[in-house]
Formats: sequence, C-alpha cells, structure tokens
Amino acid sequence: MNTKKIEGNIWKSYIFQILCGLFFSVPVMVLFWQDNGLSLMEIMILQSLFSITVVLLEVPTGYFADVFGRRKALIYASFFSFFGFLIYGLSYNFYQFLIAEIFLAFAISFTSGADSALLYDTLKDLKKEDLYKKIWGNILSYGLVSIAFASIIGGFVGKIDLRWTIYLSIPFLALLIPLSFSLKEPKRHKTIFKEGYLFELFKTIKYTIIKNRKLKWLIVYSGVLLGFNSAALWFYQPYFKISGLDIAYFGIVFACFNVIAAISSKYAHKIEAAVGQKFSLISLVLITGISYLLMSNFIYIFSFSFAFLQQFVRGFSKPIIEDYINKLTSSEIRATVLSVQNMSSRFFYAAVIPIIGWIADIYSLVQALTILGITTLVFGTVMIIILRKVRVI
Repeated sequence: MNTKKIEGNIWKSYIFQILCGLFFSVPVMVLFWQDNGLSLMEIMILQSLFSITVVLLEVPTGYFADVFGRRKALIYASFFSFFGFLIYGLSYNFYQFLIAEIFLAFAISFTSGADSALLYDTLKDLKKEDLYKKIWGNILSYGLVSIAFASIIGGFVGKIDLRWTIYLSIPFLALLIPLSFSLKEPKRHKTIFKEGYLFELFKTIKYTIIKNRKLKWLIVYSGVLLGFNSAALWFYQPYFKISGLDIAYFGIVFACFNVIAAISSKYAHKIEAAVGQKFSLISLVLITGISYLLMSNFIYIFSFSFAFLQQFVRGFSKPIIEDYINKLTSSEIRATVLSVQNMSSRFFYAAVIPIIGWIADIYSLVQALTILGITTLVFGTVMIIILRKVRVI
C-alpha cells in the first residue's frame, strides 16, 4: 500500500507541471499592464524586483524544503501561486501588481528544486532512480507543451478581454492545492541545500571571483549575454502591436518561441561540435545584438521572426555555457558554481531592464531596441576580448 502511495507521486508530478504551465496571460501580459496605466519603465521595474526577490528567496526556500520536506514546500508553492493570480485578477495599479509578483516569486522559489527532489527521492524509494533523467525530462516536456497550449489560448482570449486571461488560470492553480496535499513525502535521499550551504556559497563566490580567472569571466559573460538576450522579453507584445500583428496571434508566436528554443537546446551539442567553442561564444553575442538591430530597422507584420534569433540563443546558450563551466569546475563545488551563474544572470537582467524601459518611455520602443542592440554588441565585444585574454577562446 505504501509503495502504491509513493508511486502516485510520479503521475501527480506530471499533473503538477502541466497545471503550473497554464498561464494564459503570458502572451498579452504587457498589454494588460499598459491597459492598467503602467509605463514600460514601471513594467521593467516590476519584473526587476520580481527577479531579485526570486534570487533572495532561493537559499531560504531550498533550506525549508530540505528541513521540513518537499511536500510542504510544494503545498506552500501551490497556495502562493493561487493567491498570486487571485491578487492579479483584482489589481489595478503598480503596487497591487507588486504584491502579486512577490507572491509568485515565493511560489517559484518554493517549487524550484523541491519538485525534482521529490521525484528523485520517490524513485529512490522505489529503487528506480536510474529512470530519473528519462521521467523528469518527460515531465518537463509536458510542461512546455502546457505553456505552448496556454499561450495559444491566451492570445485569442486576450483579444476579447485581457483580464480574463488571468481569471482563466485561477481555477487550474486552485487544483494545485489539493494535488500538493495528496503527495506523499518520500525518504530524504537528495538534499537541495546541504548543511552549511550558505557558507559554501560565499566560499565558492570568492573562489570564482578571485582565484579562477577563466571561470570568473565565463560567468560574467554568461550574465551579460543572458541578461541582454532576455531584456526584450517584455518588449515583444508592444512590438507585435506596432508591427501590425493581430493580438489573437500573439499566443501562437509565443508558442513558436518555445519551440525554437527547445529545438536549439536539443541540438546544441551537435551545433557546438561543428563550429567549436570559440565561434559559439562569439556568435551568441553577435546574433543577439544583430537581432535587436533588425527588429528596430525592419518593422512589418512578420518582423517578429527576427526574435527567433534570440530564442535560438536562449536555447543554445544554457547547455553550452554550463558545459564549459562544468569543465572548469571540480565536482564538489559544481552545483554551487552553477547557482552563482544563475544568480549572476538574474542580477544582470534585473539591472538592465529598468534602464531599457526608461529609454522606451522617454524616446520610443524602436530607439530602445536600437540602443539595446548597440550596447549588446559593445558589452559583448568587451567580454570576447577578455575571454580571449584569459584564454577561454
């Protein structure tokens, strides 16, 4: 009986991931914010604060999951998700939206790591841990399909009423609560944050900043690249609007974005093997910068296709850069170094987007994209020169 209860965690993990992907508002969220009086700068500040909050919560929520259990962490995540969207549905100004974003930051932080650790420990109890990579990969793929489906539906619903795209998610997120309560806590076989993790984190940051020059500049490069490449995320919707794309098709385009990123991620190792490390690192910066310049100089109904280049970078860069970092890192600090890399990218993204939003408000969206393209190329060139100097490329 206990085995059957524990086995239930597997199919429930699939359902949990699918429900978490049913955010119908994603392809029209910027239009929703603008419809409620937010400027592009305020939107960027909102997302910057969200990103910083997630980073700050990553350690304490991971510690909570290890000490009090992954099931409890996912229960808290379910409540925060539900109430985050409920608050969004009832909100009409920046500060109300900020409260909702903080709730959602808690939801993401409590979910991060706890969902995969619960699955791993479940399989460990069942003596099937060798299936973890296959099952977790399948679960994530179901989540991506869920996101794509919600994006397509969200575009059509948003054409009728933007606020209804938020209302539509609330019943599905409500289902997360009983689902999370029904999970069974397996034995603790895999810690998300081991004892003394915070000390190890600071120790590793010191190591990456001072002692290992190659690793340090590769992490900085990663932060610069991913920060700039993600900076236009909240520009896509107003850009689609000025290019003449009907709002009903926003969701389809967003679904295509995820498909492009997924394909480039899947075949990243083959592409990198063909072109090499040096060309891969140089080309990522060039592709990102040039894509922004193309978007700002050629505006027509299909100019969203230039953003496919950014989605290629999004999918290709993560497995490739993390592979380079792994090669420069010893096993005992590898997970912590990757955490430092993720924090670097989030902090750089959080620093860049309010400035770009301010430029879009003061001048125009097109000029903001031009400046974004130029600064990406300038900062990227500096990083390439440094990587060459420290013999990464």
